[in-house]
Amino acid sequence: MEQLKMYWLPGTPIRNDPLPEGYSVSRFTKDEDRLAWCECCKNGLIPDDAGIEAFYHDIESRPDINIYEDVFFLDYQGEHVGTVTAFIHKDSNIGDMHMVGLKPEFRGRGLAKYFCIITEKKLSEAGVRLIRLTTDEWRKGAVRSYLSGGFLPVEYDTGMEERWRAVLKEYGIPRVDMLDDAGHYYKTLEI
Repeated sequence: MEQLKMYWLPGTPIRNDPLPEGYSVSRFTKDEDRLAWCECCKNGLIPDDAGIEAFYHDIESRPDINIYEDVFFLDYQGEHVGTVTAFIHKDSNIGDMHMVGLKPEFRGRGLAKYFCIITEKKLSEAGVRLIRLTTDEWRKGAVRSYLSGGFLPVEYDTGMEERWRAVLKEYGIPRVDMLDDAGHYYKTLEI
């Protein structure tokens, strides 16, 4: 089954929520950050027994990703507890919010919104045409955070509209605009 797709369009307001006490944002700086990235992405994005080969496969092998500029960490008291990769597809000027991971003990604290803020600020300042991401329905906290961060559902494959209606109903969201795959208004979904 295809993942859900969402787009953030330039001009959408970016939240300016301050980080909670003890938290900070950093970038990839040293070899040990590969393993820290893996620890943040386990329990849903990569297998629990994955090693740094997962970082190479999902991040470092991609020609459009500069690990020192595009890989961010959310830190708590100096420890990497979450990650997001925000990069630009140079052939299309489309931004990508990629591999968003948060250690399980830090989930449910409203921290996912900071991954949206990091990505939206970096990529909007770079002048991207839009920012895209893909996700799964079962990542409920992430989907809710993306919607509240200004990302909109995309109709790009058979059944997406129905899947999004189910998500909105489950979350108690009465309506949201939906885009087509080119990033244009498609319709307003209402439950």
